[in-house]
Amino acid sequence: MRRLLIFLVFLIAIQQANALTLNVQGNVVNKPVTVTTDKPALIIFRMNNGTPIYAYGTSAKFIPHITGKLLIEAVAGEEKAVKIVEIHQPPSSGSSSGGISSNIYWQGTVYLPDGTFTKKATNGKVYTIRWRTALGALEKASEIGGFSYTIKETQWGPFVSCIAGKCEGSEGSTSGWMYWVNYPNEPLPGVSADKYEVHDGDVVYWFFSKSMSDTPDTSDMVIKIYVHYASSSSTSSESGVSTVGGKKTFEKTLTVKAGKSEEIDVNRYNVVKIIIKPKKSGSYTVKVGSAEPKVKPRAIATYAFFNVTVDKPCFATIEFEVSRSWMEDHGFKPNQISLLKFEKYWIELPTKFLKNDSEYYYFESNVSSFSTFAIAVTRWSNFPLNVTDKPIIKALQYLKFVQHSDGGFGENESNFAKTCWVIMALVSAKQNPYKWVKDGNSSVDYLKHEIRKEIDKMGTADLARTILTVIAVGKDPRNFTGIDLVSKLKEKVKPNGQIGDYIYTTIWGIIALKACGVDVSKSVEWLKIHQNADGGFGWTVGAKSDYDDTAAAIVALIEGGVPRNSTVIKRALDYLKTGQNEDGGFRYFGNSASNSASDSWVIWGILASGQNPTEWKKNNVSVVDHLLSLQAEEGYFKYTKYQVSNPCYMTACAIMALLGKYPPVYPSGYVNLTISTPTPKPTPTAVPTPTKPKPTAVTPTATPTATATPNATLSVTPVAAPTKTPTKVTTKPTFRIDGFTAIIGVIGIAIALAVRRT
Repeated sequence: MRRLLIFLVFLIAIQQANALTLNVQGNVVNKPVTVTTDKPALIIFRMNNGTPIYAYGTSAKFIPHITGKLLIEAVAGEEKAVKIVEIHQPPSSGSSSGGISSNIYWQGTVYLPDGTFTKKATNGKVYTIRWRTALGALEKASEIGGFSYTIKETQWGPFVSCIAGKCEGSEGSTSGWMYWVNYPNEPLPGVSADKYEVHDGDVVYWFFSKSMSDTPDTSDMVIKIYVHYASSSSTSSESGVSTVGGKKTFEKTLTVKAGKSEEIDVNRYNVVKIIIKPKKSGSYTVKVGSAEPKVKPRAIATYAFFNVTVDKPCFATIEFEVSRSWMEDHGFKPNQISLLKFEKYWIELPTKFLKNDSEYYYFESNVSSFSTFAIAVTRWSNFPLNVTDKPIIKALQYLKFVQHSDGGFGENESNFAKTCWVIMALVSAKQNPYKWVKDGNSSVDYLKHEIRKEIDKMGTADLARTILTVIAVGKDPRNFTGIDLVSKLKEKVKPNGQIGDYIYTTIWGIIALKACGVDVSKSVEWLKIHQNADGGFGWTVGAKSDYDDTAAAIVALIEGGVPRNSTVIKRALDYLKTGQNEDGGFRYFGNSASNSASDSWVIWGILASGQNPTEWKKNNVSVVDHLLSLQAEEGYFKYTKYQVSNPCYMTACAIMALLGKYPPVYPSGYVNLTISTPTPKPTPTAVPTPTKPKPTAVTPTATPTATATPNATLSVTPVAAPTKTPTKVTTKPTFRIDGFTAIIGVIGIAIALAVRRT
C-alpha cells in the first residue's frame, strides 16, 4: 500500500513537470499580442481587469487598442498558466500630430438631420436630444460605425459613461469620456454634450481621459467625427431617405356622396392628388403630411415618406410623383417604383405607372385604409423573379406534390420544420397557406395540430423559426393556439444578450424577436463583438467563419438596426465575397462544393444589404444563375450539381431567395395561380448533407469566445467543427479520457480494493 502511494506521488510530480507552457509575444497598442500553448487550451484575455475574452486552441492573437495591463490565462484540464503583459504605446515617430493618428478608434463623416432623437439612460430615464449637438454627432457615428455607447443621468443632464465597451473609472477614479469640438483651435466646451450645438463643418472629438489635463492628443482612444448638416430637400447618405421639410400639413374637408368619387389636389409631399371613393355619404376630412418612420422598409432605395389620414373609412386612389432627375441619376426605371404602406410591417401595394413629363414620373396606387406611406424602389430591372415565372411555378408544383394529407410538407412524410420553411416560401410567392389544402387540411391546420407535440422539444432556433412562420401566416406569435412563443424565446436570452447557446441561435433569435417588436439591441451588440477577424461569423463561439451563418448574421444585424454602410456589415460582405466558387455558386465553408442552401442564404444577406445578387458574379456567372442551374426538371432544387439532399427545404429557401424575400416574410396580399399537381414521380431520396450537424439540444462543456470586445481585436486558431443544418439535430458529445487520468483512475481503484481488503 505504501509503495502504491509513493508511486502516485511520483506520477503527480511527473505531471507537474510537464505543466502547460504559455508563450506570449507583443506588448504594443494596435499590434497583435500572440499567444501559443503546447496543447489545446482555453485562453482568456482580460484588459485592465475588464470583460474577459475567450478563445480555444493552441494559438490566439489579441490586438489591444489601449494601454494598461493585459492578463492572459491558459487552462487545459487541471493545468493553468498565467502571464501579465504591460501594453505600451508604440515608439514616437516624432510626428507633430501627437497621439491622435495612432489612437483613433473610429473616424468618419456624419450627416445630422434637423429634429431630435431619444436615448435611454442606464436608470431607464429617456432623454430627447437634438441631432445637431455633440451628443447627436456621437449617436450618428455609433450608428454608422457599429459601436455602442451608454449614458447615465446626472444633475447636469445625460453623461456619456461608456463608448465601445470602454467605461468611466476603468483607468482610475478620474478617468472617463470627454468631448472637444474643433480641437485645438477652439477651447474645451463648458456645457454637457446634449447642449452643445454643432455646425456644418465642425469636427467633434470624443476621447477617453485619465485626468482633466488630457486632450485628444494624449488620449489612448479617440473618436473623430466630421459633421455636416443633412439637407432637408436632399437624400441623406446614411438613410437613403428623401424628405421634404418646411411645409405645413395639408388638410381638406369635403362632402361626398356614396358611390361617387371626389378628387383632391394635394401637390405636397410628393402626393399629386387623392381620389376619395366613399362607402357612405358624408363629410370627409383628409390630411397629408410628412413622415419619418422609425421602421424603414426593405427597399433598394427610398424616395420619400408621407402620411395620409381620413377620418372615415373609404377607398381611395393616391397619385404620386417621383423626380425625373432622381430616377435618371440612379438609373431607375418606372417599373421599379412601388408605393408601400406601413401597418404592423411594410406592405408593397400594386403600383401603376401613369405618365411622365420633363420633371416627374407619375404613378398611382389604390388603397382601402390609410397610414404612413413610402415611395420606394423595390426591385432591380433583372431581379427578383416574378411569381409567374417558370422556375417559381415549377418549384411550387413540386411543393404541391410533397404536401401530405395532414396538410404538412416533407419528402416522405410531414415534417414540422420543413413545413415552416415551406409556409414562408408560399407567402413569399403570394400564395395563401390557408388555401393550400390536402384532404381537407391546410398547411396552417397542420401547424396548429402539431405545435403542441413539438413545443416541448423546441430549441432556440426551432422557436425562432416557428415565430417567423406564425408571422408569415398573419397570426400573433404571442398567442398562437394559446401558446406564447415570444415569451418562450425571450427566456433563452442571457444577461449578456446571447440567445441560446450558440452564435447561430442568437442570429435567428434576433430576427424573430425583432419581428415581434422586442428590443434586441443587447443581442445585436453581443453578435457584433463575435464577428471573426476575417469579417465572417461562425456557427458558435470559437468556430471558424462560414458563409451561411455570415449571410444570416448580415440579415440579423440589419434587421436589428445596424446601418447597411456600417463597418461591421462591410466587413461581413467582404468576407462573403470570398466564398463564391468558380461556377458562380457559394460554398458553406472551406473548399466545399457550391450548393443551393448556401446560394439562397447568401442571396438573403446580399438582399438585406441592399445589393443586387445578379451582380455577384464569378466567371460571368452570378449566384442567381447558379441557383437556377440546380433546379431539377421535377421542380425541386438539388443540394449540389450531383447530389440531392433535403429537396423540400432546399426548394423552399430557393423560392424565397429568387423572389427577393428573406426572413422575416410578411403577408402582403395573395395572387391566384394555377398550381397543378405534377404527375407522380419518385421523390428524390434525401441523403445527408455533407456537413457536421449543429447541436441544438446539447450544452457544450465549454463555450469559448473567438472575438474581442470593441477595445480589442482577437484572432484565434480554434478547435471547432463548422456545421449547418436547417432543422433540429441532436448530437452526442464526445468524451475523451487522457492517459494520465486513466492511470490515476486505475490507481484509485487499486487503492479502493486495497482498503476494502483491510
